[in-house]
Amino acid sequence: MKITFKDVGQGDSIILEWEKAGIKKIGIIDCNKKGKLNPVLEHLKILDIEEIDFIILSHPHADHFSGMIDLLNYAESKSIKIKKFAHTLFLLGKDFYKYLNWVEIDTAALEDLQKLVQRTEDLKKSGIILKVSPIIEGWREDLATDIYLKCLSPGQDEATVYMEIVNGEPEKNRKAASSGANYLSTLFCLVKNDNYFLLTSDSELLTFERLLKEKSHEELLEKSLYIGQMPHHGASKNYHKPFWDHVIKTDERHAIASAGENAKYKHPHFEVLNNFYNDGYKIHCTSPYHGSKEFLDHLIELRRLSNQLDSFSTLIDSYTAGDKVFQ
Repeated sequence: MKITFKDVGQGDSIILEWEKAGIKKIGIIDCNKKGKLNPVLEHLKILDIEEIDFIILSHPHADHFSGMIDLLNYAESKSIKIKKFAHTLFLLGKDFYKYLNWVEIDTAALEDLQKLVQRTEDLKKSGIILKVSPIIEGWREDLATDIYLKCLSPGQDEATVYMEIVNGEPEKNRKAASSGANYLSTLFCLVKNDNYFLLTSDSELLTFERLLKEKSHEELLEKSLYIGQMPHHGASKNYHKPFWDHVIKTDERHAIASAGENAKYKHPHFEVLNNFYNDGYKIHCTSPYHGSKEFLDHLIELRRLSNQLDSFSTLIDSYTAGDKVFQ
């Protein structure tokens, strides 16, 4: 199993690659453009594939789907079958498209989302997409004998909060309605044997509080966390320390923040990176901006003050931006 967190600036794009019965497989979670580049599409072009096992839209925000139409167009042009296109919008009911007016403030982004929904429907009819699948808590995709992808969120609690937001005159507070779409974010557990990766997209605090309280997923109780994606690009408001303290962790563990040069949000936040670091995680960031730059400066200062020169030197030397690949 190979997992790549693509450097797409402020946003998410994750590529999973594995083998099953000697056949190469690929799955994609989110597809964001970085300027005029489409890193996921460029990654796909160098692979000789005839089929994509799944493409998942974690939630309807542009920094997670801006490159997806181009990806679908490429698949159609090369007759690449997409076995499954999956998203969480069905959680809102069969008329989910009625709520798309509130998930983005930017008009162009809303138009792109509507085009994406229409494009998936068209490709389903033409046979390029074989199935359009709803994602909700408990959804599971078996990738190989010892590997599966399981959705831990969103569930009914997240859907209820989102519906309360958009049913409360969202046109008067478009910002809150747009931000509320984060409650539709997927939170995946990618499990291989006794270890797992936690892929959090923009999951809200409510989700981590709920999972900690319910203790309803055996993965979080019995298996060990190897890689944790920092939720919402390393935002402090999405970091729930009791949750991360509670989960069982491997001796070698990693935390990754996917973020970019966005002056409004300034992700990732230094305090989140430092909390993970102090909890024994190796830190990885796809960008050198904001909190990740502060954290590097912090490491340099630690090296100056510490007797562990070699240890900190190695860590600092490996602390570079770009794609993050784990095998």
